Amino acid sequence: TKVLNPEGLRYDDEFVRHKILDAIGDMALLEYTLVGEYDAIAGSHHLNHLLTKKLYEDETNYEIIDLEEASSEANVFEMAYSKVES
Repeated sequence: TKVLNPEGLRYDDEFVRHKILDAIGDMALLEYTLVGEYDAIAGSHHLNHLLTKKLYEDETNYEIIDLEEASSEANVFEMAYSKVES
């Protein structure tokens, strides 16, 4: 990997920060806001795209939650994570 900035890296973990921002940006392009988590090893735009395709491949992979029906933001997270834990 080549650093293009003449000054070098701004942070020791700048590559990690960049990967995280890439993932956040890629997930922001989904049709809906993603509430949940995933782990990525050597993530990339390509892998994020494959994740998105896999997610939408089967409707049992996700649930759409109406925010107006949820009584609070905390309730949305509780609803989302209760599905994962069960």
